[in-house]
Amino acid sequence: MTILDERPSRVRSAEPTGRLLRPAASGERRLSWDVIRVLAVLSVVVQHATFTAQGVMPWLAPPPFIWSVEAGANTLMVVSAFFICVTVAKRRPGRWWYQRIARLLPAYLVAVVITYGATLLAADYGYWRPGVRDLVGNLLLVQGFDPDVTYMDHSYWTLPLQLGVFSLVALTVGLLGRDLWRRPGALPLLAWFGVTVPVLLATLATGWLKVLSDGLVMWRWQLFAIGLAMWLASTRRISLTHLAALTATGVLAEAVITPDTDSAIVLAVACLLIAAATLGPDWHFLRIGPLPRIVGWMAGVSYGVYLMNQQIGYFFAWLAQDYAGVTGWGRLLGVLGLAFLLGWLLTRCVERPAFRVLTRRRDRQDRGNDRAASSSSSFSSGAPAEMRTPAG
Repeated sequence: MTILDERPSRVRSAEPTGRLLRPAASGERRLSWDVIRVLAVLSVVVQHATFTAQGVMPWLAPPPFIWSVEAGANTLMVVSAFFICVTVAKRRPGRWWYQRIARLLPAYLVAVVITYGATLLAADYGYWRPGVRDLVGNLLLVQGFDPDVTYMDHSYWTLPLQLGVFSLVALTVGLLGRDLWRRPGALPLLAWFGVTVPVLLATLATGWLKVLSDGLVMWRWQLFAIGLAMWLASTRRISLTHLAALTATGVLAEAVITPDTDSAIVLAVACLLIAAATLGPDWHFLRIGPLPRIVGWMAGVSYGVYLMNQQIGYFFAWLAQDYAGVTGWGRLLGVLGLAFLLGWLLTRCVERPAFRVLTRRRDRQDRGNDRAASSSSSFSSGAPAEMRTPAG
């Protein structure tokens, strides 16, 4: 899920069971997660189209309204963290890490190249011209480490953060084993570490530590700590009071690091929605006509939308105004439509096929290893082997 890499469409529903809420039957598509994801990515696109576009291109006519809240990507990071916890305990850490990379990187690399080409075209008409160093630096994800490399699209700040966290999680589970997920106090302590350390890094880090913190966007770890806290509450590892304390501290850390009261308030509301999706029943009241299918489709292409919306959205707004005279609501709706069209194309033509190709051989090897292990177990015990399906 990004947030972005996960597909949180099939998770266990939840029903009340006293102090906390217990997950129920699996296999049901959860509309609540799709709704949260769609609202978050819409917030990202609209914020770019109405607020940041005016700063980058001040010659654009004013939009119909301004949405300056920067909470959409943060919300997606919290969702991504929750589904890290859901999936990592079910798979071998190396395989889990490889699948996350195979989901994220191909679409990102293609998006960087497309955005680079579009920016070069815009540079012929007075826009900023990126260099080869910018292209290579973005492809290698070293924008935060190299001050001479400019982000091709500022939405890409989430990629170093996610890949860094994925690698750290896989390494930790690989070294300490899955028992880490069953140790009573280890993960709550890790969550508190995650919501407090970013503030210290943002305010006190210097030298190589600051370079590392900026390069891996470690000052946003509080978002993953909130997602971890949500998962801990959903599995009854912490109480609702403990969850509220961790979430409030994480939101406060976000407000301290990036002083923006409105964005912090919206993030807090988003956390309440995530808690409702995590701990409560699915949002069946929204199952009206084709709405679940539409929301599910939008959620399914949200990573592609996220990658393609900002810089290319600026160029579209510029062209729409100067060559077609389209401003106001028409321009905003056009940017939204283009973002979802490009997101769908990136998902359909790059993200999903690349993931299938990159994981096909490994999946066959895993199934072969599982069959061999099952046969060995059956031979040694004299009992029928249990067939195990690799978690997908």
